[in-house]
Order: sequence, then C-alpha cells, then structure tokens
Amino acid sequence: MTEHDDAAAASLPVAALEEQVVFSEWRTLRQGSSRSLSRTQALMKQLGYSPGDVGHRTVGVVGSKGKGTASAYASAAAAASGGGRVVTVMSPGVLSNADRIRVGGAPVGEDLRRSALLKIRQARQLLPQATESSGYLAPTGLFLLMGFLIAREVDADIVVAEAGIGGASDDLSHWPLDGVIVTGIFGEHLDLLGPAVEDVAQNKSAVITPHTQWVVACPQRPSVQAIIEQRCREVGARFMTPSGVAGLWISPVVGHLPPGFAQENAAAGVTAGVAISRSPLTDAAEFAVSDAELHQLAAVSQSVRYPGRLSVHEVPVGAGDPAAAGPTGRSPVRHCVVDSAVSRSGLQAALTCAAGALDRTAQVLVCLPPSKDLQGFASELQGFSGSKIFIEMPGAYIGTPERRDWPSGPGWEWVRLDDLGTGGAHQSAASATLLDLLHRGDSLAVGTVLFTSLTLRTLGADASQLFTAAE
Repeated sequence: MTEHDDAAAASLPVAALEEQVVFSEWRTLRQGSSRSLSRTQALMKQLGYSPGDVGHRTVGVVGSKGKGTASAYASAAAAASGGGRVVTVMSPGVLSNADRIRVGGAPVGEDLRRSALLKIRQARQLLPQATESSGYLAPTGLFLLMGFLIAREVDADIVVAEAGIGGASDDLSHWPLDGVIVTGIFGEHLDLLGPAVEDVAQNKSAVITPHTQWVVACPQRPSVQAIIEQRCREVGARFMTPSGVAGLWISPVVGHLPPGFAQENAAAGVTAGVAISRSPLTDAAEFAVSDAELHQLAAVSQSVRYPGRLSVHEVPVGAGDPAAAGPTGRSPVRHCVVDSAVSRSGLQAALTCAAGALDRTAQVLVCLPPSKDLQGFASELQGFSGSKIFIEMPGAYIGTPERRDWPSGPGWEWVRLDDLGTGGAHQSAASATLLDLLHRGDSLAVGTVLFTSLTLRTLGADASQLFTAAE
C-alpha cells in the first residue's frame, strides 16, 4: 500500500471504509474458509494492543437468545450504580453497524469509528495475505476489537461486550472477563457449535476463565446449567442467578417488561451491571440496595430503548397516501411490533406480545435464513387467522429459503423487496414496498436482525440513546 492509498482510505465515507476494513476478508473467503482467532491475535499484536492489559473492567455476554437485551440493561445498570464511563459493544447493531459501539448509551461518533478503522487497516497491511487455509478476520471480531480500541481511547471504566457466535470459538475469548452473563442457551448453530445443545453450552461457557469473578445466568435446561456451574467450580467463579442474589428488589426494576425472555434477560443484565460496578464482590450483602439506589435502577431500566426486541412502533404515513386512507378520508394509525426472534419459542413470545399490544394483529411478516426454524414458524402460524407473509430480501448475505418451504394458499404470501437498491438490506435507508405492507394493518415483523433493522429504519425508529442515566 502506498501513501496515496492511505490518503484515499482516510477520505472515504465511514461506511465505505468500514466495508473495506471489516468485511473484505470475510466476503472473499467465507464460502471456503472460516474465521481465524489466531489472525485476530496477530492483528492485535501489530496494533500494540494486549487484551490482558486493559484498564477497565469487562463483562462478556454469551448465549443463544437475548444477549442484546442483557447487554443493554447491564450497561444501563452499571452507569446507574456509579460504574463510571460505560462502553457497550453489541453484536449486531440496532439500526445499522453505526450503533454497534456506544459510550454512555449513545453511538460513538464518526471520528472515533474512522480512527479505529484506519488503525486496524494499517495493522492488517502488516499481516500475511489471508487465504482459505489461514482463515479470515471475522466482521464480528473486528467490530469487537474496534469497540475495545475505542474504550481505550475514551478511557472507559467498564466495557459490556456481546459475543457473536459461541464462546471459545468467538473473538470475545481473547479478553479476560471480570464477569459473564449467560442468557438462555438453545440448540442454535448446531452445525458450528454442536451437534448437541450441551456442546453449545461447553463452547459458550469457555469464556469463563480463572480471571472471571462471577457469572450471572438466565434460566437454563438442567443439563446446560450443570455445565455452566461445573465451569464456574473449575475456575473459581461465583455462579449467580438474579432471583438468588437480587430477588428482593429485581422485580420492580424490570417489571415493566413482558414476562418471559424479556424480563429474564433484563434481570440478568441489571444484576450484572450492579455486580460489575461493585466488583470485587465479597458476599451476598454486596447486592443490597437502598431505596434511593432502587429508584435510580428502576428509572434507568425504564429508560432503556432497544428497538427490535418486542418493541411497538407507529407506522409512519405520508400525507395523502391513498393506500392508508380510511373510510373517513383520514389515515388510520397502524402499529407494528418488531422482534428478532428466530426460533419457534421466540415467535410464540412475540405473538403473545403482539396480542397484548395491538387491537388486532392483521398480519405477521417473517424473514428467516435457510438455517433457521422456518418450518417451526410455518407450523406455529397455521392457527393464525391473519396474513402470513414471508419477506425476501434480494442479495442478503444470510441467504433465502426455497419458496416451496413457505406454505401457499389463502392467507400465505411471499413478497420480494425489489426496491432496496445496490446496497441491499444492509445499507438501504428504508423499503417503500415494506412500508406499503405495513400500511395494510397492525403487524408483527419478526425474524433475522438484518430484516428487523430494515423494518426499524423503514418505521423511522430512534436508536440514538440506549439508556439515560439519572443525574
């Protein structure tokens, strides 16, 4: 690379620079290769960055479902409990990659993102060329590294970092974690982490090391919990559940959320946020909170805005839009519940939430890759009386199922979004086709984060502040 190349890279828009630095190896090699943890280690060495020498406390979040919710509430609770400057690294972002890394709940600015990307780009030039045999730098790992570089730059006190896929097989395993949150572990990514859910649990719990002081776990199936508890015993980490250590006060803090996964993940996050702000812990008395602290935790918990996880949105309607005009000539107000569920049990929870939040759920919009439980979704929706619409996003890296895998007949539809432009679902600001669908009636939009992020952008959702810490 020449100085001219460096200057050209520095002048690129951040999104274009991000595409070049974060995604290039993955796009070239992902079909015939896999992520390389050792390549990430070599990159960090060239950067002069050592995960073991960071000056902040670190909470890692692993699990199959709800990691983002747990990360959001852990960050909020840590800030509310006097933890100092909190950096959150999420995987993926809410609306786009621009909000994956946050300081104090707000997405970092372009200057910090650009600086971190240019440092990684320069260091990567010093590595051997990536090949199928060497493996590639995974985008999730590079975003994670970006977050930690930015944490160093802003002198963070606490980092809450969400794993991509797995634990031992994820770049999060490079960092010694002071605390770990384990959300529910299910039989997902069995082709990568399996073949059994217990293998998934072994992989994810490997981020619990002798450096780890405590682990907060959501409810698990018995065989999975046994693996997590055994790992804690092996390394000397304290195993905790929200009901066990925060049971006297956690309900008022997360009681505004729907029961089930949402409350469980938030409760684990709040418990971890309190724990990391008070580390090192000595005994259960560390979790006693005063009335003033409880009020502050409840306030910051209720301020969390994490769209796409059972969130309810008003559908925007353009002035004079004939498709949305009611019999009186006035535009009816449509609403949409958005959730990033990719399992049948997640869909069940989303349908329950929509039934409570909407006057009538007229349609369910689904977008899943071939690797997810499409047949489970179809079976669950057989009894739903409204429209069941599969949304195809052309060119999506997650892939598209065969049309024959989605039922046909009355009530079943397949809609292709042909208005996404050259950037596809990854970069499109919105989809007019999708908005027209949402005008039909109150909706539940559910599926992969790539789809729910596009839905949220189409709805004009606000992800500018993850939480607001009380003064």
